[in-house]
Parts: sequence; structure tokens; C-alpha cells
Amino acid sequence: MSDVKVKAKAASEDQVTTWINLNQTARVIQGLLEDRLRAETDLSWAEFELLMRLQVSAGHPLQMSEIAAQLVGSPSGTTRIADRLEKDGLISRETPRENRRIVRVVLTERGRKVLAEADETFRATLQETFGEHLRDSEVAELRRSLRKLLERNGAWQEARCDPALAKNA
Repeated sequence: MSDVKVKAKAASEDQVTTWINLNQTARVIQGLLEDRLRAETDLSWAEFELLMRLQVSAGHPLQMSEIAAQLVGSPSGTTRIADRLEKDGLISRETPRENRRIVRVVLTERGRKVLAEADETFRATLQETFGEHLRDSEVAELRRSLRKLLERNGAWQEARCDPALAKNA
């Protein structure tokens, strides 16, 4: 038996450049979204996303662990975000009597109002920075490609990647 190691195929220059461009695009658009959200609603991107995911899951309160998994963040980082939102009266956290280890999070009425305003800002900014530059067919193809990459890397989860679809399931 031979112990010859076969060298794995390396990414092509086109793959490297595309990856760099994908990351740059995400950072630029997310930065513009965050700037506009902060200016118009005083929410960070992470705060907006947490509120949005609570709204999508309105049928049942999310546990802190579920939120951290959906945001792909650390539990401690998610807790800090929730602390700020709770302090501002946008969410409330509840611990059920039957299981004190669980913390459920729900939107407050004030949180729903702030989120509605933030969602308008988000959608308008996303249209300006993303939607106006791609045809619907290009958006659909990009979405298929991104889903394929997530699935093939074991990272596709309905609740995280397509929360509206997961809500209707």
C-alpha cells in the first residue's frame, strides 16, 4: 500500500475573485442597511434582524437558543442584543415555570411599531442597493446558487435561511 497523498484541487482565480466580490457585496450592502436603520430607527442590523425573526415566528415565542442559532451568533452576543432591546421595551423575555432553563422572547407592542418602521427603511434601502440592479430572474438564480452552496456545505436550515417559508411550514 502506498502512502501517496493526492493534493486537493485548489480554487481557481475566478472562484477566488467571485468569493471576494460576494463578501464585498454583502459587507457594502449590509453597511448601507445598517447606516440607514441606525439613522432612521436607532436599530443596529443585529437588533433589526432579531426583531424581524421574532415577528416571523409570531405563532410561537422563540427561545434564546433558537435566536442565536438563526442569527449564527454566540449565545452571549445574542443575550447582549436582547438586553438592549428589552431595556428599550421592544421585547420581553419570559421563563416558564415548568422549565426555568428556557427563556422565551416575544415582541412587545412597542417592538412591533418600531419594527414596522424599520422594515420600511430596510425594504426601501434593499431595493435601492440590491433590487434596482438585478432583474427578478437574476435574483432567483442568485438565490438558487446561494441555497445550493449552503446545502452542500451542510448549512441550510429553513428557520435561518428562509424564515418566511419555515413559518408557513
